[in-house]
Amino acid sequence: MRFMYCIIKKTTMKKILMTEIHMPPADIQNGSALNTPKDRILLDWLIKWVEEGLQNNLFNVGDLIPSKKDLAKFHNVSTGTMQNAVRYAEDLGYFTSRQCVGTMIADKMQPNSDTKGTSKKDAAVSNIKKYIVKNKFKKGDVLPASRIIAAEVDTSQNTVRLALDILTRDGVLTQKSKSANKPVKILNCDYKEIEKPDTADDIKSETLSHKLYLKIKKYITENYRLNDKIMPNEEFAKMFNVSVRTINDAMKKLNKEKIILSLRGKYGTRYINEPDKLSKQKEAGEKSRFMSAPKGKNEIKNSYLYSWQRVLDQIKKYMVTNHEAGDKLPSMKELAGTLNVSANTIRRAVSELVEQGILYCERGKHGGIYIVEMPAKEDTYQWLALNPKFLVQ
Repeated sequence: MRFMYCIIKKTTMKKILMTEIHMPPADIQNGSALNTPKDRILLDWLIKWVEEGLQNNLFNVGDLIPSKKDLAKFHNVSTGTMQNAVRYAEDLGYFTSRQCVGTMIADKMQPNSDTKGTSKKDAAVSNIKKYIVKNKFKKGDVLPASRIIAAEVDTSQNTVRLALDILTRDGVLTQKSKSANKPVKILNCDYKEIEKPDTADDIKSETLSHKLYLKIKKYITENYRLNDKIMPNEEFAKMFNVSVRTINDAMKKLNKEKIILSLRGKYGTRYINEPDKLSKQKEAGEKSRFMSAPKGKNEIKNSYLYSWQRVLDQIKKYMVTNHEAGDKLPSMKELAGTLNVSANTIRRAVSELVEQGILYCERGKHGGIYIVEMPAKEDTYQWLALNPKFLVQ
């Protein structure tokens, strides 16, 4: 039903054709020579195009703009550069985007819908201002690289770059080329002149991804039982009428809180909701999830673990039952037959045990898989495998 609605919207809306654009392309070459970023040049062109088009009744609010790919080709720039310019224009209120519809001319006089919320870029802009005030940067100071700022404000590097560009556009920062490929951001005013930004929590609560995080969390807890496999992110995107990328951001928060556990491929995402019962294993590097049993006891639920993660425990039990530290294990093919799994699964599990320091692999005539440390803690003692060939009699 939702898909049919999207089709109807597309067929009843007017789409602006490239042949209807009468303005010449943006002068990218001359602008770049003045150290002006390409997306900023394109932004100025988009603003002029929209304002003149609305003033001269060439198109109306709500009309779909041409695709970013076509606009990029028109200006002889990459699609990514064009996309950045459109995002900046959207932040300024010239465009609005809708799932299954596209990017439309917006009415700048109307406030953004509450469902859109504060964008991640807006939150990053506020947090970067807070970072500038906290570190007491003064006029003329060069800001650190975007990756450093991203770590400080707990935001992705791409979002920080976009936020820095917005601050440059607003005159808070200025960009100069330190070298041909390394532009730097310089503060245009003293930190005291920057208004104190909102707290990170206030901004965070308004972002779209955080709103969706709360909605998805509520939906999962009300509709799924522990250890159930939840529907794909694409289905959540259709349900809440947002992009899959926005859903991914919300899911990352749920994964970080250990409300859900996402694995690749057929394993999918499962509802675990046991953040306080994540137990550190005795073996370094291995993790297990413990779920609440109906009778109040803890029982391990490993149905959502990768095959090689489940086989790890089987290999360790096999080692404790049949071998001692210093012994040479059977080949991976033989282990696969013994444990009734594929050789690739054994190979991945052995690789993990090697990284943990439990096993040691040696190639050559006297090579093989040797036990360095027994996994069972009560029977553990170490054997230093400085040269495994001495084991061969």
